[in-house]
Amino acid sequence: MIFPEHMEFRYYITPERKECYELYSMTLGCRRTLLEKTQDLGQCLVDLYDTDFYDTYCVLSEINKLLRPLTPEHKDETAWRKLLELAMPLCKVHPFFGLLIKELSDLEENHAYGKNDTKDILLRFDRDFENIVSDAKALIEVCLDDRHQPNYSTAERYREAHYDARLCFDDMRYGELATEEVMLERPAYDSAYNYSVEKLREQGIKTALREVLYPNTVRDLYNYLKGYCLRLPLPIHKCKNCGRYFVVTGNITQDYCTRLMEGSEKTCRQMGAVVQYQSRQMKNPATKEFTRSYKAHNARVRYGTMTKAEFTAWSKEADCIAGNLPLEEFVAWLDSDRQR
Repeated sequence: MIFPEHMEFRYYITPERKECYELYSMTLGCRRTLLEKTQDLGQCLVDLYDTDFYDTYCVLSEINKLLRPLTPEHKDETAWRKLLELAMPLCKVHPFFGLLIKELSDLEENHAYGKNDTKDILLRFDRDFENIVSDAKALIEVCLDDRHQPNYSTAERYREAHYDARLCFDDMRYGELATEEVMLERPAYDSAYNYSVEKLREQGIKTALREVLYPNTVRDLYNYLKGYCLRLPLPIHKCKNCGRYFVVTGNITQDYCTRLMEGSEKTCRQMGAVVQYQSRQMKNPATKEFTRSYKAHNARVRYGTMTKAEFTAWSKEADCIAGNLPLEEFVAWLDSDRQR
């Protein structure tokens, strides 16, 4: 076997609304983890929306070319090694590709035992994933973004999206579900059942009973996540600074994401706070008049009719008297040297 044997892929959501993806193999009682990713619930939907998958689709096409001639009788180790080499890096592109690894492993294992297992699911993985990307984009834009048709409920927005043929899938069915005790703070390779309650408490490791999905296909995984986010519902907004979607955590009125702005150490949210502060300030009549006069005086410096020292002195004086004069007197003072 070239691929790790007896692989399992599972997905669950923690009480803190973190989505967890795990891909591991079990050989001779030893668990080897190949993928473990924990992130905010719904982040994988945003990643489906944002990511350019062109190179990924090229890799999937190459995987299909290698798969087609493989049979239990045609054991080509070189082809299986190439498949492993192509498929493993895709897990870093998006966690959904962990299922591709599992399906390839299952196929190789069946071929090793002479089972002529169907390759249909694998051969349509690229088409399924492409449809998932398209569906996720519509899901975010017209269903989970509660600022789209705000007078509609999530269910009503979802129904409208179906009527408008925006979504690719008609149902949200998925594979095997189980209730399991999961370790919320643990090594990736471990299970709560290997320890006593006292031992876990000593180590400060918390556990919880969670619904765990063991998907058979990538559609199973997407449908489960999609249904969960719709039922909550999980709000996703478009950032007013960078224009990209983000999962709303905490304050439901959030307008800005936490991504770093290009070429800056500030996040969109930090910049948003500055913009909102300036916006509130500009609603103050005195601030508006000062800004107008400030620009006029700054222009004088550029044209050489006022020195930088005079401008600095004027600005400091304006700051000092701004809150000490009625508006009309403050405006009169700002305009008093207009003709100088």
